[in-house]
Amino acid sequence: MSKKGLPNRALLLQQLRDVCRQGQAENEPIEESPFLRNFLPIQSHYRVLDPDVRIIIGDKGAGKTQLFRALEFDRGREALANLAASKGQVLHPLAKTAWLVGFQTSGTEFPPGSVISALARGKSPVDLQRFWLALLVRVLLQGKILRSDEIPKPVGEALTSKTWQLGKLDQHIRSGQSSLFAVLDAIDGDLQKDDRYVFVTYDELDRVSPGDWNALKTILQGLVQFWAAYGRRWRRLRPKLFLRRDLYQRAALFGPDIAKIAANRAELLWDIREFYGVVFKRLLNAGQEFFDYLRAARIPETTHEALGRIPTPRREDDYGPAVDLLIGEYMGADPRKGLTLRWIPNRLKDGHGRIYPRPLLRLMEEAAEIEIRDGKASQTSALIHHTALRGGLDKVSDFRVSELAQEEFPWIEDVRKALERQSLLVPMQHKEALKALQIDWSMVRSRPPYTDPKDLLDYLVELGIATSRRDGRVDVGDLYLRGLHLKRKGGVARPKQTGSTR
Repeated sequence: MSKKGLPNRALLLQQLRDVCRQGQAENEPIEESPFLRNFLPIQSHYRVLDPDVRIIIGDKGAGKTQLFRALEFDRGREALANLAASKGQVLHPLAKTAWLVGFQTSGTEFPPGSVISALARGKSPVDLQRFWLALLVRVLLQGKILRSDEIPKPVGEALTSKTWQLGKLDQHIRSGQSSLFAVLDAIDGDLQKDDRYVFVTYDELDRVSPGDWNALKTILQGLVQFWAAYGRRWRRLRPKLFLRRDLYQRAALFGPDIAKIAANRAELLWDIREFYGVVFKRLLNAGQEFFDYLRAARIPETTHEALGRIPTPRREDDYGPAVDLLIGEYMGADPRKGLTLRWIPNRLKDGHGRIYPRPLLRLMEEAAEIEIRDGKASQTSALIHHTALRGGLDKVSDFRVSELAQEEFPWIEDVRKALERQSLLVPMQHKEALKALQIDWSMVRSRPPYTDPKDLLDYLVELGIATSRRDGRVDVGDLYLRGLHLKRKGGVARPKQTGSTR
């Protein structure tokens, strides 16, 4: 490329920003065709199609909801099934399956989280099993697997009511349980005769009651115990439970028969090759301008009718030329600051070394926005200057922590304020971390599940927010560093802050 700059630089930067911005707002309605062209199937997705896989585990940002949405579309399921078959996986014929949404917080199809949380207070997981039975019946009615004349009339009226009177619904379910189970048994028997499956998918369970750990735990245990108990009874009615990792480990694994459905689970883990594939799949499908621009990088790819162009590199290094084209080979003037290809995943990994697609998309969006503003790469052969990428990392960290505070972990805001008051540098001494986490939670509405400083620190480590080093010190990676108001000495120079990049 000429040192005088790239042709259509402004257009390419805008396209990069826009395609990486798509999908950030999970609650917005989505269109099938653009969604599937942005969606990248990875190896761990294919196992979800296995009838025996009933629990799907993923950390925040690992793409649980993206996979959940892909399964909602006929063409999404077909694409996953075709790709899985091409990898040698033996699947039940897709035409003999039905996929129903059992629960999600998006939209108005299911009770609001606050209503469910109110129902759970003072109840046991066994009590909540009736609630999940009721929702299952409602979903089967809407999916035309079950007819309204097959269930007790009071239950049917309560399930189709425009208002969610869960207390009254619970009473009707309690009195009509025998009839409901008889109907569900009959449905399962018919499915067996026809060699069919009905899969019921559950997502966004972590948003049901984020500020009340005890209620959330009761709700989740009720759901998992319900399917663990009746999974042995029903052979062709099967759940697909999408769970955040910490909830799976600390809230869901209680009660009889859990081990059976937990043993054959799928985990949404990404390697670096798949990690980069998320961005470059979007760019390859962004339009002819970006496709032509990336031609020099020679990314191996194939074309799928529904999914569009799919990058097919076999190694992460195969993305090296494409990353060099976008940002440059090094995070500075020479190799001392590190290879860009390695720098990006190393800075976005959590405390367990795991990487996620959502922070990467956010990083590229923010870096493009900064480059549009500053234009530092305009006299180079790269599209984005390395300082724009470094500035984007700070914004990703701010966004990551704010996102946690606004959604699943409201108490993170109090942890952030406590750390800011201490003006800490990482890695910090263990006793410094414990001192900072001595927070008075008595006046705080949304509390973490563990408020003792040692237990809270252990929980932060489990979440991948913090790391316990072998020398006893506590570290925090770049993904959370700026967002928690912590600092580390050294690193790549940051761009000057001249106001919002929005």
